[in-house]
Amino acid sequence: MLFKNDKKYSLNDIERLYSQIPLIFIIVIALLSCIITYFILDSKQAREIDLLKQKYFLNYEFTKKEEISRFKTFVEKKLKNRFTIEEIQLKNITYKVIGFVQSNRLKDPKKLENFLNNIEQSNNINIAIFKKNDLSILHGKESISYLQELIFSYKKDKDKNLILKYIYSQGKSNLQYWKDDVARTVRLSFFDTISINGDDYYIGTFSTINSISEITKNAIISAINTDKFDIWFYDIISKRTYNFYKQKKYNDSTKLLRTKQKSKSFEILEYYYNNFGYSEKFRSYTYFYEKYDFLVSIFYDRKIVENEIKDTINKIKKDYRTLLFKIYTYILISAGLLILLTYLFTNFIKTIITEYNDELENKTVSLIHWKKRFELAIIASNDGLWDIDFKTQKIYFSDKWLDMFGYEKDEVLTFSDWFSLIHNEDKVNVEKLFDKIFAKVDDTFICEYRLKTKNDGFKWVLARGKSFLDDNNELDRMLMMSMDIDKNKRMKKELLDVELLVEDGKIVIFKLVNNQNLSVQYISNSIQTFGYTKKEFEKENMKFMDLIHEEDVDKVQVAINAAVKNDLQNFTFICRMINAANEIRWISSRVILIKNHSGQVSHFYGYLNDITKIKLSEEELKLKVEDELGKNREKDRILIQQNKLAAMGEMLGNIAHQWRQPLNNVSLILQFLRDNYKNIAVSEEQIDKFINKANKHIEYMSETIDDFRNFYKPSKTQNKFFVNESIDTLLYMVRNQYESENIKINFEYEKVEITNYENELKQALLNILNNAKDALLMKKEKEDFEAIINISLKKDKEKMKLEISNNGGNIGEEILYKIFEPYFTTKFETQGTGIGLYMTKSIIETNMKGKIEVENISDGVKFTITLNI
Repeated sequence: MLFKNDKKYSLNDIERLYSQIPLIFIIVIALLSCIITYFILDSKQAREIDLLKQKYFLNYEFTKKEEISRFKTFVEKKLKNRFTIEEIQLKNITYKVIGFVQSNRLKDPKKLENFLNNIEQSNNINIAIFKKNDLSILHGKESISYLQELIFSYKKDKDKNLILKYIYSQGKSNLQYWKDDVARTVRLSFFDTISINGDDYYIGTFSTINSISEITKNAIISAINTDKFDIWFYDIISKRTYNFYKQKKYNDSTKLLRTKQKSKSFEILEYYYNNFGYSEKFRSYTYFYEKYDFLVSIFYDRKIVENEIKDTINKIKKDYRTLLFKIYTYILISAGLLILLTYLFTNFIKTIITEYNDELENKTVSLIHWKKRFELAIIASNDGLWDIDFKTQKIYFSDKWLDMFGYEKDEVLTFSDWFSLIHNEDKVNVEKLFDKIFAKVDDTFICEYRLKTKNDGFKWVLARGKSFLDDNNELDRMLMMSMDIDKNKRMKKELLDVELLVEDGKIVIFKLVNNQNLSVQYISNSIQTFGYTKKEFEKENMKFMDLIHEEDVDKVQVAINAAVKNDLQNFTFICRMINAANEIRWISSRVILIKNHSGQVSHFYGYLNDITKIKLSEEELKLKVEDELGKNREKDRILIQQNKLAAMGEMLGNIAHQWRQPLNNVSLILQFLRDNYKNIAVSEEQIDKFINKANKHIEYMSETIDDFRNFYKPSKTQNKFFVNESIDTLLYMVRNQYESENIKINFEYEKVEITNYENELKQALLNILNNAKDALLMKKEKEDFEAIINISLKKDKEKMKLEISNNGGNIGEEILYKIFEPYFTTKFETQGTGIGLYMTKSIIETNMKGKIEVENISDGVKFTITLNI
């Protein structure tokens, strides 16, 4: 062995150490160098290969993204061509009908009707003719009724007239798109006017109802079939794919997933098979037609790129292996040279050590005697050894004794230092014992006393010692042993205090023997509170079960048996008992099971506590609690309704802001069309362009209504959502209103996804924003400054932290803690109800199981919302 267990080394051992340790050190250093070199080169190799892969894969992904973009543009062009062809057909048929009507001049209605029916059947269209003056429909009532029901959802004559007025208000050569967003269908119409016998007639054609989703699907399939794109298609509703295996045919997705393979296409298909919503995860590989639940995806195959760079990667690995071999060779050569030098050095050391070895071995024998004495002293020191030198009045304390009281070696040096640490009440006894020792009447010392510790407390110790005389029969020294008995002393005192406390108190202490009769071995004087005396139990005139109400005896016996059977340490029970006046009292009891040396339960030790008053007041309290809960529920219902009405008023203002600009633009477009529809210089393409602009503005206002309606839908279940997207939606709805008040909103965020109630979070944030806006407007009335609201969203481990701050001034510290209380407000009664922040706290902490805090910051207030991710 290189190292001996008893740590005793001879010069021969040292010689071996000098010869072995350097060799081991050199070998270890060489091995470590090899290992470190391997990991460094392996890391550099992996990094170089990763950079190469990233370069090629990024280029490959960019090419695929370009292909998706080109495919989307190609499909959109096909859709546009599809509707252009239908527009041309409607115009041709309309002018054909106008020509026939001009030649017939409505003289032969039957002939006109036959002509119109033939045209409709042969071209699969519908024709409508109506008179402008009295809005009478000559043909095509079904088509006008369809438009009436599409726009107004019911049929009334006045609404039909509005449809006709709208058509003739569009003027000549009027092309319209009639969209049904719910059914996802579209219908085209083209109207023009002629004058017969002084009356204006509007003649138009309607296309049949086309499914936008079907047209879009056909355009996608047609684009895939051109072989210009490496694309496959998936219909989420029907769960069918097209060209999934590049075979230009449909496949059932359910069957495909049964033979699931490891590829990006199968990963995308599996996700959208189970989920209907768009996923950012596949943004680089797919395009999602959200309105129709269609998905197109590229074929993404990493193996193509890996095969291209395979030879380059092999060359990199080969170069690093060569470099590793060279470095290993250098390390081995260096290690060999060091070992040779070490061998020469150890031989020199061996010669020197051999000369001293014999001399030191002779001296070793004399140390054995002192070694044994030292071992005995160490054993004695475990009991708190201390030694008094009476001639010098100095004391030596062992480490054990110093640890016992917390002192350092130089803090207690003399006999007087030690004596001053003894408790004043114990000094007399200690002094008497030492007087006997000084008088040589006795040479032993046994005493219990309290000694002051380093932390100004006192400890009980048992000290035992013996004095020794010198050759002149004078006191020389005294060897003492100290034992820490503080814990036992304090425990005895506490037990005595407890016994005195409960003996005459209201709690009854008892000790029962575990026998058939549960004999009372001990019971405290406090049994007098129930009208009994201690002697009645001591003389066995009364048994423990005599106290228990007869209807509860079995209940108590079952509790005792169950505790014994299940080997419980303690158990509790509540029951009724009968006092000496034959009155029923309710008691609670806690009982400890005491075991004998055989592990059997020999006694039960416990207490009885009178809880009659508590029991009697429980029913009373229960009724009061139920009554107060009912009142609070009604109050909360009113608070919620008030808060929703207030928020709804805010939102109506937001709708007005959102609609003002689009309505103004539509009005300008209508004025332009009115002034220029007869202007030859204005082309039909320009007219169509302005009509499309007006339609987009109308669609925008419709989407605005949907956004605000969705905002007030209650979240019945928790769902996963991105908090930053939810806040963006809310800010989009209210931003115009804040901008009109010159209030700037800054939003900085990390992307955070949580599972919770989305609309409830929006409602809480809206309440905080409204309070911030009111504070900023009140401050603006007094001074001119830049009003700012800052919103910050970030992750904090497994938590989401949302901070909303403003510079609208501080809240007084004396009322800061009250702002979440119901009906508390610092505004005038006509400006606030005081329930917004109360409802916000209720939403965050009760419904969403989160936390909301508020604090004053520099010239403003900051709210912090914390939710679990």
